[in-house]
Amino acid sequence: MKHFVCCLIVVVLLASHQLIGQTISGTWVGSLVSTTNSSVSLQSSLTWRASGQQLVGELRVGAGGKEDQYQLNGITANQQAQGTATYPIDGSVFQFEAALQNEQLLLKLGQNGNVTISGILTRSGSISKARPSTLAPSADDLYRDPALIGAWRTSSNYGGGTTDGGFYGSTSSTMILRADGTFGDGGSSGYASGSGVSVQSSGGGDAALYTKLAAAGARWFTKGNLFCVRLRVNGQMQDVPSSKYYVENGKLLITDLKSGKKTLYYKAN
Repeated sequence: MKHFVCCLIVVVLLASHQLIGQTISGTWVGSLVSTTNSSVSLQSSLTWRASGQQLVGELRVGAGGKEDQYQLNGITANQQAQGTATYPIDGSVFQFEAALQNEQLLLKLGQNGNVTISGILTRSGSISKARPSTLAPSADDLYRDPALIGAWRTSSNYGGGTTDGGFYGSTSSTMILRADGTFGDGGSSGYASGSGVSVQSSGGGDAALYTKLAAAGARWFTKGNLFCVRLRVNGQMQDVPSSKYYVENGKLLITDLKSGKKTLYYKAN
């Protein structure tokens, strides 16, 4: 009798782990929203496969006719799950958390403790055929991180030290990243002060640069955490990875892939 009870406990425990996995397993579909730009939603699907408390799966995120895929690995317990989401193109690793509430799956995805996208997914009726319904395709079929759309300002200061004779100056310029992938000149401004005289100016930014980008048919897009540009070179369109980017709370850090130079931008609108 005692042996039977022990076996029964083992069976119940195994069944409970399988039940947890089964309740969160399957395919879930819905929209994920950027925490920095809630006006743009990303149609998504998430497919879990559970083995005991271990979860593996795939997250598909679609926008602008482009679809990104992330490989998921994690654990599940008490109708919750957590783990990592890896972007296979460049190996970027994100963290995810999920919780099942009232037959809805609450999902958060981010890096270094900062949530970048989140949303509520519902269970799909078909596991094998479920795919996210993408937004209206863009003309170039490229994916763009909605958090980057808008105007971004960068500035630099000079002077102000003990050897500068009280001279101080600053300059700033604004870059516009449009939703269709084109670039815009947001203008520039400058200020200088010294010896009781101050000068302030404003006007266009690097007009020559933006003219060249437009002439080359340049379009920006993103792959994982890479900022890329598609443009015409010698009559052929080429995709050029330009820099790594990190965006959070209205701040955008750009790291040039060649020089390693870092430039910090602030959201201007």
